[in-house]
Amino acid sequence: MRTDSHDDNDRLEVGRDRLKAAADAARAAVAAAPRDPEAARALFVAVREYRDRFPQPTRAQEPTPSELGESRRLIRAKDHESAEVILREYLAKHPDEPSAMHMMAEIAAYCGLSEDSQRILRYSAQIHANDPDALASLGSTLNRVAIHEDLPELIFRAAEVFDRALAIDPQHEQALSLKAQMMMQTRGLNQAREAYDKLVSLYPHVAQYWLSYGSLLKPLGETGQAVAAIRTALALEPGNGSWWWTLSDLRTARLFDGDIAQMEEALDRADLPDGQRVQLHFALATAYDAAGEFERAIGHIERGSAFRATLDKTQQKPLVADSAFIRRTFTKQFFDDRKDWGDHRKGPIFILGMHRAGSTLVEQILSSHSQIEGSEELFIITRFASEIGRESSDGDQSAVIEALRNHDFQRFGERYFELSSRSRNTDRPFLTDKYPGNWKFVGLIHCMLPNSRIIDVRRNPMDCCFANYFRYYSTASDHSFSQEGMGRYYADYVAAMRHFDAVLPGRVHRIIHDDLVDDLDREVRRLLDYIGVPFEENCLQFFETKRAVHTPSSEQVRQPINRKGFGRWQRYEPWLGDMKAALGNTIDSWRG
Repeated sequence: MRTDSHDDNDRLEVGRDRLKAAADAARAAVAAAPRDPEAARALFVAVREYRDRFPQPTRAQEPTPSELGESRRLIRAKDHESAEVILREYLAKHPDEPSAMHMMAEIAAYCGLSEDSQRILRYSAQIHANDPDALASLGSTLNRVAIHEDLPELIFRAAEVFDRALAIDPQHEQALSLKAQMMMQTRGLNQAREAYDKLVSLYPHVAQYWLSYGSLLKPLGETGQAVAAIRTALALEPGNGSWWWTLSDLRTARLFDGDIAQMEEALDRADLPDGQRVQLHFALATAYDAAGEFERAIGHIERGSAFRATLDKTQQKPLVADSAFIRRTFTKQFFDDRKDWGDHRKGPIFILGMHRAGSTLVEQILSSHSQIEGSEELFIITRFASEIGRESSDGDQSAVIEALRNHDFQRFGERYFELSSRSRNTDRPFLTDKYPGNWKFVGLIHCMLPNSRIIDVRRNPMDCCFANYFRYYSTASDHSFSQEGMGRYYADYVAAMRHFDAVLPGRVHRIIHDDLVDDLDREVRRLLDYIGVPFEENCLQFFETKRAVHTPSSEQVRQPINRKGFGRWQRYEPWLGDMKAALGNTIDSWRG
């Protein structure tokens, strides 16, 4: 005989299932019509009702002992000695405590004691083999050590450890979340997708999981679903400025009047974190731009940029790679004296220039070729530049570069092939390295990899500088905080590339973005001739190529080529005087 309590439970289950289904249906509607305001509003209401009626049960967690919290803080501050003292005392009282053991392993790795670190981690894997909490902590530690020590094999071990935890407890939230984050960072997108599918199903009221899920779906080309996931996150936490920027950055999405009202309300909060305040200004600028309210849009950009400049300290670059430094260091005589140096293998294709100049489009075109793999931004050359820069104790970086011998450049070239192989999924003979900032290091690239290909993608200066000024970057240099900074940076880049044209004639192939759009066939044939591969029709149908694209232009490169964005700056011309002045003569002589 059924009791009233059973009937009540059945009604609760039916109610929960009904509201979950309503939220799922509302998400599907937004995914199908991401620019429909009614669909967006219905999703907001459905998600909130489901959350409010059936809140997520919270998992009881033991508070972190103060000794462990302090140890983690000290490790982050790189005070490893003090952290070790605390951890040794703690482990004397609590032998084999997982978090303390794992932090000891981290400290050992960071202090160059790799064997000790691995011994601790192997021991932990043995004694905690049936504890999913300890295994999740172990996997996280392996991931941190892998990143710090540049040991990709530890990533595979971390994945195995997370899977072991999930075999014990398939719904283990921390193991699922940590594995999903790690797979996103290492471009294991299919595994990340599987983990996030589970997370949002098991924990539908955790906004961060929906936000991360949306951020994963965008590079996979599932932009409608990405909008729906991010709007779910915002329905759960509508005051998060970072997430409003993430939504505004999706070209498939549209920000509506109700969205603007919520963002303006969030901006008025006194407790809004500074970083989120900056992002809200940029998101509101995007919204007002779409609404044609250009003065309000530029006002938010100016306020957001000025505020960010007070928060982000200018970071010292490992090499002072402005055009004056380049002209002084990388002279014609410098290259004549180093003729035939470096690693002579072919393969790398460096795509560089300014951000927002069309480099992602060029990479998408090249990755559509049967002999070229698109590897996106690898940051390997900047790593080498950092190593070289650290050798300069007295600040004379030119002298450090001039002191490098052939065997040094050969070793850098060998390491480039070794490191880039970790990002490869095919055995195609060529790969792209699409980091725009590599324009600063053309001289180093030439000496390390003399048979590489270097492509300078250039765009109209006002279009390019305005696009960068208008965009929020999660990591940015000080030049992006002002119109003047953007203009000077562009002019410096053009001056540096002119210098390389003079001292290494023909070494760099230039693509003018405007010409590429106006005559795709001609420019693609020129490009493939420079690389040394035969023309393939697929390169003209680049928008049909299926690959993950992680850069901000991921949505544009999946569309046929067009002139959208050309001349956009002209809507804001009354407010861009400082940018024009900083560009100077470059504004008229930027092509060559």
